[in-house]
Amino acid sequence: MTQRRVLVVAIDTAQILDVTGPLEVFSTASRFWPVADYRTEVVSAEGGPVVSSSGLAFATEPLAAVNGTVDTLVVTGGRDMDAACADTELLRHVVRLADNARRITSVCSGAFLLAAAGLLDGRRATTHWAECQQLQRAHPGITVETDAIYVRDGDTWTSAGVTSGIDLALALVAEDHGQQAASVTAR
Repeated sequence: MTQRRVLVVAIDTAQILDVTGPLEVFSTASRFWPVADYRTEVVSAEGGPVVSSSGLAFATEPLAAVNGTVDTLVVTGGRDMDAACADTELLRHVVRLADNARRITSVCSGAFLLAAAGLLDGRRATTHWAECQQLQRAHPGITVETDAIYVRDGDTWTSAGVTSGIDLALALVAEDHGQQAASVTAR
């Protein structure tokens, strides 16, 4: 049984379901599917408490402290993506972690952070339906799919809205352990 390290990158103003939806999928898969062994970590640029868009704060570890191999990098979205996309230190860490990850994913507007880091150039991607045109205009090198729940392009996966992050995480479980594992997890 191989333990899979899942790193969830959160920003201030993150939508809490962007973070907790995938976390619960991986946690539930590990609980109910005998060979699934996901180890999840929530990280942010500075570490410490991150305040979500709903006002709920949650603990994170600093990105700079993350070493070693990452199986799945999950980049979450939030209300203030402009600030996150302008944070050169955050982008540097996302690129560093993506270079060592088996797969790279985003939930909702987290696609903007992946795009700002250059990780979606030449790829197909999606984001929240209300922001698809903005992503396409800002990053013309990306083929934005406006009607997808999630899009897989090689080792890079992006999801539409916050609940689509749950669908994407279930698809990742299915890729790792088969559709039956994803079905057991979804139940």
